[in-house]
Amino acid sequence: MAIDCFRYFGFTSFDQVDRLTIYEYNILIEAENFKQVDRDYRNHLQAYLNFQATAKKNVGKNKQKPVFDKFDKFFDYDKAIKKVQSKKSEKGRFSALNKFLKERRADE
Repeated sequence: MAIDCFRYFGFTSFDQVDRLTIYEYNILIEAENFKQVDRDYRNHLQAYLNFQATAKKNVGKNKQKPVFDKFDKFFDYDKAIKKVQSKKSEKGRFSALNKFLKERRADE
C-alpha cells in the first residue's frame, strides 16, 4: 500500500500513508486505474491514426480500403472502463478485510 502511495499518488512521507483510510486508498487506486485507461486511449488513438494513414486491405481486384474503418474497432474505450470497474469486485490483497467490514456493517 505504501509503495502505491509513493509511486502513484505523490505521497512523500509515511505519515501521509498512515493517515489514509482503506476507503480513501481504494478510491485513489480506482482513480489511477481510470487515468491509465485514459492514457491507453490516447496512445491507441495515436497509433490508430498513424496506422490508418497506411493500412489497407484488398477488396476486389484493384481496390483497397482501411483495415480498421472505425476507431472503436481498434480500441474499445467503454470495454476498458468496464474492465476497470469490474476489478473492484475481484479478490485482492484486502479482500478479507473488505469482507469483514461489510459483514460488520450488515450486523449493525
